Amino acid sequence: MHISLRSRIALFLISLLVAVALSYLPLYAADESEYTIHANTNEVRLVFAASDRQGHLVNSLRSTDVAVADNGSIIRHFRSFQPASASPLDLVLLIDASDSVAAQIPEEIAQLKSFIADSAWNERDRVSILAFGGVRPQLICARNCRVVTAEAKLNTLHAGDATPLYDALFEAAGILKQTRDPETRPALILFSDGRDTISIHSLTDILREVQNLQLAIYAVNSRSVKSFPGKGDIVLNYLAASTGGLNYGPGQNVAAILRMILKDLRSGYVLTYELPQQSAGQHSVRILPTSDPKLQFRSRRAYNDLADQ
Repeated sequence: MHISLRSRIALFLISLLVAVALSYLPLYAADESEYTIHANTNEVRLVFAASDRQGHLVNSLRSTDVAVADNGSIIRHFRSFQPASASPLDLVLLIDASDSVAAQIPEEIAQLKSFIADSAWNERDRVSILAFGGVRPQLICARNCRVVTAEAKLNTLHAGDATPLYDALFEAAGILKQTRDPETRPALILFSDGRDTISIHSLTDILREVQNLQLAIYAVNSRSVKSFPGKGDIVLNYLAASTGGLNYGPGQNVAAILRMILKDLRSGYVLTYELPQQSAGQHSVRILPTSDPKLQFRSRRAYNDLADQ
């Protein structure tokens, strides 16, 4: 059968189009979870708190009241903006049970029991308790401390000789990673004097983990008021300031501090926006006021754009 030149050209073009179309099939047949992970890395999520010059929390902000400086790019349009109270908490209470703070442990345990029992928790809030003193951190209860009583384990907690602070922070981050829900807000309340004597992990390791988890650290300094300030005070302040949390000095009322922390966690905001650029590495971030220059903000200071935001 004779096929004209025009027909041969038409068949060639059709075959070429089919081949091109088939070459794209693996893209669309890719696992849906892989596509979801890729999409998540294109979005940044920031939890932040706002206050006035006197330190009073501000609870009436709108999305137009703030902007974000991300590696020098100014972000004014957000994918979402909502009060933090709309998201459930995933809270870890981390207790230093080493020899250096042994005198403060009974009071802190008593206040923690009251805090867990008396606070107004939302139905989806999670609370975990982790203690460290000795060679390894000790998990008291994970995510269900509001339902399953942890009093018996807390009452048997005794001081250990070593202080694996950084390893305990790393393990706390691991607890939050295990059942991470993008709708929850991770937070950690740390009772410690800030000293580390035995950890495998470093402060740099911890900061990378907690910033990419969007984990706000609230530090309650367990150092005796009779002792002199030292490196531990600097560490606690650095952890809190870098993650958008707060640092409370030694000798303050623990019950009052816990109430203030929970109020702070309920009074913040959560915003999301698209990555301003697709460059690998760490991004610095800062919340800026657009209408009221007297506003002050707290949030994590950096994130890695290759991590799951």
